[in-house]
Amino acid sequence: MNITRALGIVLLVLVFNPYAPAQNDRVRQTWKGPDVSTLWDLLKDAGAKDARVDVLKFTPAGDSGVTKALADAIGATPEERAALVQAFAQLKQGYEAEVAREGKSNNLAAAMTFFIAANVMSYHQTEMPSDADMAKLMESMQQAMVHIPAFAQMSGPEKHKMHDWLVCMGGFALSNYMEAKQRGDAQGLATMKQFSNYSMRLVLGIEAKNLKLSGPRIIVDAPATTAASSVNGKILGAWTTSSTMNGGHMRLRYVFNADGSYSFKSERNHTAQRWWTIEENGSFSVNGDTVTITPRTSKATLRDLNGVVQETRGNTLEKVTYKWTTHFFEGIGETNLVLQPPQATSRDGILGSNSLFPNAYLYTQGDKLEWRF
Repeated sequence: MNITRALGIVLLVLVFNPYAPAQNDRVRQTWKGPDVSTLWDLLKDAGAKDARVDVLKFTPAGDSGVTKALADAIGATPEERAALVQAFAQLKQGYEAEVAREGKSNNLAAAMTFFIAANVMSYHQTEMPSDADMAKLMESMQQAMVHIPAFAQMSGPEKHKMHDWLVCMGGFALSNYMEAKQRGDAQGLATMKQFSNYSMRLVLGIEAKNLKLSGPRIIVDAPATTAASSVNGKILGAWTTSSTMNGGHMRLRYVFNADGSYSFKSERNHTAQRWWTIEENGSFSVNGDTVTITPRTSKATLRDLNGVVQETRGNTLEKVTYKWTTHFFEGIGETNLVLQPPQATSRDGILGSNSLFPNAYLYTQGDKLEWRF
């Protein structure tokens, strides 16, 4: 793969602000790929060819919608967004014309190789790998990726969106880096360094500083466990919500830990004299934009106003897979965890009605609740 020809000589506008939480969050919401934190260990052992490479290929069906989604997320004005849509489309054309010559069209491994190489170059501000090194790197990437089960489970449209996202974001980093380098633009180079690090953390769960290209190989300085922790890092910590309605009170808190465990607590009172407390523990796993919560124990306790226990019982263990994201609400200056289940859960209660996230639960970052019991 000739990485310069793949660019299609497209230069995009430097409109990304790596320090803007709202913009970062909009970009993050456009990424729908699976957790690939095991990739680094697999690359070390990528050897014999695997007959399952077809799981990384797809047949495009119309527009994936990625170019518009990214333009809307990155652009700040209608003019910037229109220019970005056109630039992304031209970049994709250049990339697709190049990989078609090499028989690598519609291949997630080729797109991932391009994405990684572009962002590593942009971050470390290095020269481009040779065509031969890129070809060997793509072959190693393909043999590693086929051993990640999530790719076999993805639909054709999902692969299409992931492919186009990697190409557009890799091209955005590389084209802006090359332009800033040619102009001697120190601020532009610093911006793309931050952008590339953001992209690598979002997709691969690893800091860009920990990756280097050495000929046809990717050198990973950080252990694979760091990658997994970083992928899940956006959801780690305490998240709470509370409300008062018709004289009743509700307080809920999740705590997600780095070791994959979680705890949940809730307090609800429907009358002035009776309070139900739920205490739950279990495990959680993140896969792209979904998180699965699997309880191990769940106990409900009924108390009177003085805290005297009236009843204790075990709850049904409610395993739920939510679509999830985090969103920074500029008006209140808070980051929320958004959990969208297939239907209302007994753990979380009545679904919310936020206009941006209908039929979802919103939890505020941090724990400032005052518990009664």
